[in-house]
Amino acid sequence: MFSEECQLADLLNQFNTTADTGQNRLVYSEQWVHNQQTLILLGQNHGAQAMVDDYGNVSLDFPGQEETLPIATGSHMDTVRQGGRYDGLYGVLGGFCAIQKMYQQGDLPKKPLRLISFSEEEGSRFPAAFTGSKYYTGQQQQVAALVDETGITFEQARSNAVKQLQAMNVRRQRAPLPASFTELHIEQGPRLAQAHQPIGLVTGIVAQNRYKVTVHGQANHAGTTPMAQRQDAIATASRLMASLYDLADKSSNSLTFTIGEIRVSPNVSNVIAESCTFTIDCREESDERLATFLSAMNTVIKQFDNVTVEQTLHVPATLLSQALRQRNAKIATQMKFPFQELFSGAGHDSQIMNTVVPTTMIFVPSKTGISHAPAEHTKMSDLLIGVALLTASLSAQANEA
Repeated sequence: MFSEECQLADLLNQFNTTADTGQNRLVYSEQWVHNQQTLILLGQNHGAQAMVDDYGNVSLDFPGQEETLPIATGSHMDTVRQGGRYDGLYGVLGGFCAIQKMYQQGDLPKKPLRLISFSEEEGSRFPAAFTGSKYYTGQQQQVAALVDETGITFEQARSNAVKQLQAMNVRRQRAPLPASFTELHIEQGPRLAQAHQPIGLVTGIVAQNRYKVTVHGQANHAGTTPMAQRQDAIATASRLMASLYDLADKSSNSLTFTIGEIRVSPNVSNVIAESCTFTIDCREESDERLATFLSAMNTVIKQFDNVTVEQTLHVPATLLSQALRQRNAKIATQMKFPFQELFSGAGHDSQIMNTVVPTTMIFVPSKTGISHAPAEHTKMSDLLIGVALLTASLSAQANEA
């Protein structure tokens, strides 16, 4: 089935652009469609049966000796704006290489294998995250009418992109759920690199809430409106943001709080702003601690007039499969791969998959902890160690009695 050794570096170069500004593979964009199409052809050329569902999730099923639920691996195809080369894509292509290595070893595994490339995880084009894995797992979503910055709705973008994928020689359906899911991923943080550990075994994933906050003011002339008579949305928003950062600084050490996007209208140098909209991303290892912070955050916001808040994401804290993690720890020990168990501060599709099937994650180090940026980097030797552990883990799951 596989005639050559999988070359992970070549695959990463093939799927990534070389733009200095980073990767911009936003969901349903032209580059996203091209990469999902390339993955489908890659899988089909190596004996996989391809399925594409109505959200553009790609599933590549590889045969086993038994007709049972497949053992699955994979990650997401999309990126943030100006993102890195490895976030998401490493789990897809590393998963492909792991499956390839298994079939190179000889006999078919007892259970079939599946590679999943989720359509979207990041929430970068539309104000909703994990739409791919949520659809994959049958969760209800209200996303069709969401609009990107150019005015294109989620439904328009989805329909156009998926139509191109489903025009290929694929089964047009949502894949049945697998028996288990293992996601290979870069850490996106500094802990493994600082500890000089090549492997992280993830115990759980943080709770995460996102919001869109809009401060309403009154547009007026910048030169003729007295300062005391202004309804300046930027002035109010800046005070509100400072108050929120001050609150976050006084909260628990495990809380992260980010204002990542700011939009001003009319955004003209000599006009007082009539509105200022900004996003909030807050995460905690504990649902209870996050709830405590959110309550305090809402109290701060209510102290400011003419402010509206819209929640765009809520994902509870997730404890991943202890049994799968313990098995991976045993395998890593046998392979003499030092490892560290850790909680993930980033959200992942594994949070969603964990609600329906046993799920685990394998991390490899991120150099200096940088991610979601063009400087994101992991040594090829570390990437290959992750693939080796994933290969052994999938083999153990697929061949158990």
